[in-house]
Amino acid sequence: HDAQLRLLRDQFVRAQSLPPQQKGYALEKLFVDLMRISGIPVEEPFAIAGEQLDGAVKHDGSYYLVELKWTAAKLDPKEVGHFYFKVQGKLEARGIVIAINGYTGGVLETLPKGRELNVLLLDGEHLRNVLDGRYTFQALLDHAIRYASLKGPLYCPHEFDP
Repeated sequence: HDAQLRLLRDQFVRAQSLPPQQKGYALEKLFVDLMRISGIPVEEPFAIAGEQLDGAVKHDGSYYLVELKWTAAKLDPKEVGHFYFKVQGKLEARGIVIAINGYTGGVLETLPKGRELNVLLLDGEHLRNVLDGRYTFQALLDHAIRYASLKGPLYCPHEFDP
C-alpha cells in the first residue's frame, strides 16, 4: 500500500508540470487509482444525458458524485453551484468537489442557504495529505462528513486526528 501511495504521489508531482487539459485527465486517473488502492468502490468518469461526471465513490453506504478541478484559478461559486445542481438531480446523491488550487472567498457564502447541503469541498492540500500518508481517504471523508454534519461548513480543516 505504501509503495503504491508513493507511486501516486510521484505521478501527482509530475502532473503539476503538464498543460492544463492534461492535468485534468491525470487527476482523474490518479483519483481512480487512489480509490482502488484505498479499497473504496469507485466509478470511472462517465456521461449521462449531456452531463459529464468525473466519477463516483461509495462510502459508508452512500454514493458521492465526484468533481475534480485542476485549474490555475481557484474555483468560483458558479462552478460549485453547477455541480451542486448536478448532484441535486440524483437519488440520495452526495457530491465531493476536489479543487486542487482551492476556492474563491465567495464559494462558502453563496452555497444555497436553507437547502439540503450535500456537497463536500476538498482541495489539493487534502489530497496531498492523503498521498503523503498523513491520513487515509476514508478518514478524510469521515472527518469532512462529521465536520459538515456537526458544525455546518462544507470545507473542513486539513489537520485532524484520524
